[in-house]
Amino acid sequence: MKKLRAYIAALVCAAACHGAPAVLPPAPPPPAPPPHSVTPRSYAVLDSGATRITIFLATTRRAVQSERAGDRFGPDDADSLQFAAVGVNVPPYSARGTGELPRQGSFSSAFSSGPNPAKEFFVTSVIPADSNRFVQRVAADLAITRSRNILVFVHGFNTSFEDAAVRAAQIAADLNFDGTVVLFSWPSAASVTSYVRDQQAARNAGFHLLRLLRGTLVAAQPDHIELLGHSMGSETIAKALSLAPAIDSLPHFDQVVFAAPDLDRRVFGREILPRLETRATRVTLYASNDDDALRVSRAVNGVWRLGLGGDSLVVLKGMDTIDATRVRADALGHTLFGNQAFLADLSALFAEGKSPAERRLLPVKRGELVFYRFRGDPR
Repeated sequence: MKKLRAYIAALVCAAACHGAPAVLPPAPPPPAPPPHSVTPRSYAVLDSGATRITIFLATTRRAVQSERAGDRFGPDDADSLQFAAVGVNVPPYSARGTGELPRQGSFSSAFSSGPNPAKEFFVTSVIPADSNRFVQRVAADLAITRSRNILVFVHGFNTSFEDAAVRAAQIAADLNFDGTVVLFSWPSAASVTSYVRDQQAARNAGFHLLRLLRGTLVAAQPDHIELLGHSMGSETIAKALSLAPAIDSLPHFDQVVFAAPDLDRRVFGREILPRLETRATRVTLYASNDDDALRVSRAVNGVWRLGLGGDSLVVLKGMDTIDATRVRADALGHTLFGNQAFLADLSALFAEGKSPAERRLLPVKRGELVFYRFRGDPR
């Protein structure tokens, strides 16, 4: 740049000395826009057969040697970012309903050669990559989408690497997501008895999530970045945002979604939401009064959790609150990704950016604010 300025100055000086008008070199052409597809990505192949979905992994789990692809990352903390492209087998809709996540059980695995591709989700491959190669692969995947959007999914408590990977693939398929899915996997112990350990691990991973968001993913040149945190994964997102200075190179997020977040409601309202107001197009909370997992968390932590509904449902200016009590979740009422109504609402949010008032939700007034409810599943 200094040489170019000196060259232009010399031309101007030479022209002035000879009484001739300055002739400037032509301006460089603007950079070409990143490539994208003219048609959106589609998972229609699942109507007729199984397919393999590639998701992209950024993880602070320590890599381990294993013949099973689903066991290539364990519960130990590497305290550094590892990258990979992960292949996941997704069975057809003839073998499962939208939102269902059939897996091979431990009993059946002892008497078979492997999972059934026609009926079950499983990790088929893990291809490690350094950060530069990871950016190249994400950019290449974005080029075959129309939206060029990245969805970053951060899983919750009691989740192994394979659990997180197949969930990310199920979300991509069932949302028919036109974009690239990046799984951020922190080192959960995948044990119901390791709550306190997992909570600390989720918070510790926030530093690395921040590095991913403001560096690695930006380098792939997406049009938008969406954030989806489930349960304790919201702790990781909150920590990342709390570490970002007020003036920071964080990208502007399109949609930021907290699904059943296991997070202190006071910390969120005081420290996290104010940081998102200028960094996100829309912030959405899905909460439920039937979430037994968050009731236990409330007892353990001694404070109300952001994802709990009922009379203390968190309704704040600058955030869309959706009461999901009326839709069926898992046995603990904590995981909504198997519910068709929830997936349809999430799809309308990510694909079209629709506000709650434009979706099939019921508005409820609370003072000067409004929150929304699902119409409910048949009981």
